[in-house]
Amino acid sequence: MSLTRRDFLQMSGAAVAAHALAPAGASAAETPQRGGVFRIRGEDGTTGFDPHLVVNHHRISTNLSFTHSRLVKVKAGPSVVPGTLPVEPDLAESWSQPNDRTYVFKLRKGVRWHPKPPVNGRELTADDVKYTYDR
Repeated sequence: MSLTRRDFLQMSGAAVAAHALAPAGASAAETPQRGGVFRIRGEDGTTGFDPHLVVNHHRISTNLSFTHSRLVKVKAGPSVVPGTLPVEPDLAESWSQPNDRTYVFKLRKGVRWHPKPPVNGRELTADDVKYTYDR
């Protein structure tokens, strides 16, 4: 029996498809484990994680978005048209712009800090947000 290139490619494609569609086997549900190390590779050295103090703040902002909340964030997902960068609420539930230099944000209720000193799990306030911008 002679095997043409076309026959070989068709059989290879069928084998790959069959392998991809085969059930992977059931695995027992694992209990999530807290802690560990989260590593992200960057282009240059990071001098810290305070976006107000680091030189490369534009590069760490993506990394910080995994761990830090913002007033608003860029919406993500399959419904977003590439390049449009629509904004959606994060810590703010709504906002308005009464003039060219002023934004007014209404904070979501029930947003709490982590339960460690000095914030001890207290609720986020407008003074917290103001402090971030004033410092």
